[in-house]
Amino acid sequence: MKCTLCTQRKAKRSCPAKNSAICPQCCGEKRVLKLNCPGSCDYLKAGRAQEARQASELFYRTSDPAEHAKRVRIVEEFEPVLSFVQRVIGCERHANQDLTDADVAEALDCLLRTLRTEDRGIFYETTSNNLRADILRRQLSEAIQSFRNPKETDGGRLLLSQAIQCVELLKAMVGVFAEPGAIALSFVEFLARQVPRHALNMQAPSSIIIPG
Repeated sequence: MKCTLCTQRKAKRSCPAKNSAICPQCCGEKRVLKLNCPGSCDYLKAGRAQEARQASELFYRTSDPAEHAKRVRIVEEFEPVLSFVQRVIGCERHANQDLTDADVAEALDCLLRTLRTEDRGIFYETTSNNLRADILRRQLSEAIQSFRNPKETDGGRLLLSQAIQCVELLKAMVGVFAEPGAIALSFVEFLARQVPRHALNMQAPSSIIIPG
């Protein structure tokens, strides 16, 4: 039996999203990004776990012990912030399939410049002429501000210096996906694949941070 998606390779996996059999390659390339995969799918669960492990190894792979310790500390200390911002990026990739890692890097760079300018006592918002990047920049800015100025302060507020650390780390995450030996997915594809379909309404943070 041929795969119902590519109609070329042998179908070896039962796909609940298509109610038919597909090949492993189509499953690996298209799940979540092109297919409405249910969270109960064993292939989806295994794929997400494998990609998370690969991304974690990639992100923490550095010859600088100080940099490794810094990344571990920031991830552990600000997991809710990083997790929510990553989810914003993943959801935007679902909404706009043209979104690229370059767009994400530009959005983060603009946000970082804005925060660093504020740290010098000047309130000036750096924007981008790239529409995709600027739309994401506004979303990321709102996400960060929701932690800096939360409606409920029981958990404390994110300080400006801490917000800068979080955005710097996210920029580093984007960068490592372009390094030699990186996983086949781009950063935005990785995040989009980790976001559950039912969670795309953005009602609450989702723990999709690269694990330590």
